[in-house]
Amino acid sequence: MPIEMDADSLEAKIIKILMEGRPLTLEETAEELKVSASRVKRAVKGLVSRGIIEVQELPDKKYLRLKRSDIKFHGTNPTQEKKIKKKKGKKDEEEKGSEKSREMMYR
Repeated sequence: MPIEMDADSLEAKIIKILMEGRPLTLEETAEELKVSASRVKRAVKGLVSRGIIEVQELPDKKYLRLKRSDIKFHGTNPTQEKKIKKKKGKKDEEEKGSEKSREMMYR
């Protein structure tokens, strides 16, 4: 059964980087995602506890390795997002005011 994750979460971003296949350390992952190393460590700890990734400790560095590849990402589809309604504001009122002034000019 595949693991489902929100596509915008930090954990999902880490997994997507690891799916590319290149070995990364915690620090390199933090630099690539432009977040602090402590946030990456916290997310990695959760992924390790769920058995999704593994940390390979070498004498000088800790590398991340993906253990499972049956991960499904979900999120909002651009066609499902609500469209923003524009407010009627001063511009509409100004247009009505200018129409009234035009009517008076031509009477």
